[in-house]
This record gives sequence, structure tokens and C-alpha cells, in this order.
Amino acid sequence: MNTDPKVLIVTSAFGDGHLKVAEAIDHSFRRRGISRIVTLDLFAAVYPTLNELSRRFYLNSTGYTQEFYGLVYKLTSKMNPDQFMGRWIHSMGKRKVQRIIDEIGPDIIIHTFPYLAAAELASTKGRRIPLFTVMTDYVVHGRWLHPQTTKYFIATESMKEELMSLGIAEEKLVVSGIPIREAFEQTQEREALLRKHGLDGNRHYLLLAAGAYGVLSDINHLIIRALQQSNFDVMVLCGNNHKLQMATEELFQENPRVHIRGYTEEMQELMCISSCLLTKAGGDYLD
Repeated sequence: MNTDPKVLIVTSAFGDGHLKVAEAIDHSFRRRGISRIVTLDLFAAVYPTLNELSRRFYLNSTGYTQEFYGLVYKLTSKMNPDQFMGRWIHSMGKRKVQRIIDEIGPDIIIHTFPYLAAAELASTKGRRIPLFTVMTDYVVHGRWLHPQTTKYFIATESMKEELMSLGIAEEKLVVSGIPIREAFEQTQEREALLRKHGLDGNRHYLLLAAGAYGVLSDINHLIIRALQQSNFDVMVLCGNNHKLQMATEELFQENPRVHIRGYTEEMQELMCISSCLLTKAGGDYLD
């Protein structure tokens, strides 16, 4: 048994969740003495121009682009890896992926982003590298699935049931939750955190997170509904979307129940302060 395997973690800069999960896995391996780890945005390495254009489109906060992205997401959600669309998507850049894998020489490959060309190579080349997929969403999407995957690490029991209904063998499924960094496992003193963040200990807080890049749609409507239908103050995280932050600050500047913030590295503290979290699917802040 190889006690110091070389690990390739396939991730992506689409959003922040894929990267944060990759970082958490990397740190976990290193704590266990496994240090030969390569984390790679594989799609960006294979298709740098297409990747940048796609990423900019994904991060565009206008209604039309979000609607189109949602349409594409739905059209591919039931994608079967054995049918034409699935084989085509997973085969994109396969030759270059082969060269990259040969150069790195990994003993195992872990996907935190559903670019599964390595799995498609296993189908056609008979490669024996174990392939693991860590789903960074709380919903099942067809792009994550491939018959060559050794195991899937998923967030919830309901996802396990859905995957089994799609024909994935139970022994391939591990309900692990989405990997998080150590800070989330440490006990936090709520009163001290309230003072640190300048918040009133007599109030209750709803944490509304738009994602690391502020791509949660219709966030102002969500704020208004939360204010109308609850007694919570609303802490709003706009991520790196400075335009969204300025617009939201302007709209709610006179409302003492709304607290607007940008990107944070202290998500574990704000979650400790809050009674509940409202956000999009994915692991953007569970870093």
C-alpha cells in the first residue's frame, strides 16, 4: 500500500466553493503526512480562453445572463455520461488532459469540479488511477456523474437516495458533508464575536450570503421578504461583487436592521452569530 500517494485535485475558479473544498482536502491530507499534492484548474489549463469567457459569463450579475445560465444548467442536469452529450462534454480536451496527467503522474485523482475528462480517459484507455468525486453542491447534477468514478463524497442522505435512484451503486456513495476547514470545527464564543463585529446581542440575525462573487439572484427581494416576514436583522454578504454591495447599501442605508458586508474570511464567526443561513446551492463559504 502506498503510504505517500501523489494526489491530483481537479478544481475550478467558477465561484469559490470548488477552490475552498480543494483547499480543505489539501490541508486534511497534509495534516496526515501526505504532502505530494497538486491542485489544478484543469479546464483552465486545457482551454484558457474558453474558461475565462465562461467564467466571466457565470459571474455576470445581469438578469439575462443568469436566466441563460439557469437554462443551460437545467438542460444538462439530467445528462447521462453514456449518451452523446455526456460523452462529448467529458471528452473535451481529452488528449491534452492525457498529457497533463502523464506529466503529473498522480496515484489518485479527486474532482471538486465536474470536468471529468480523466474519467473519460479511464473508459477509453483502461487507466487504473482511482477517481474520486467530492460534490460541492447540495443538489445532484448530471455533469458530476461518470461510471468510472470510484467513489462519490456527497453532502446529504437525500442526495444519496437520488443517486441510487439513478443507478449509482450504494457502495460508491459516502455521505461525508462538504469538506470544511478546521476553523469551522472550533468552539466560538458568540458574545465576543458580537462585540467584534459591532452587533447587538439582543437581536437575532439571518445571514444572507450571495456567494463569493455575489451571484445570488434577486438579493434585494430576499432582504425585503426577510424583513417583512421575520423579526430578524439581516446580515448581507455581497462577496467580491462591489457593484452589488454599493447598490444594496444605497437601497437599505436608512434601515438599521440591514447590515451589508463584502467578501469575508470569517464566515465561521458570522455563522456562529446567526440563527440561520440563506444562500445559493454550493460550498462557496464552507472553506
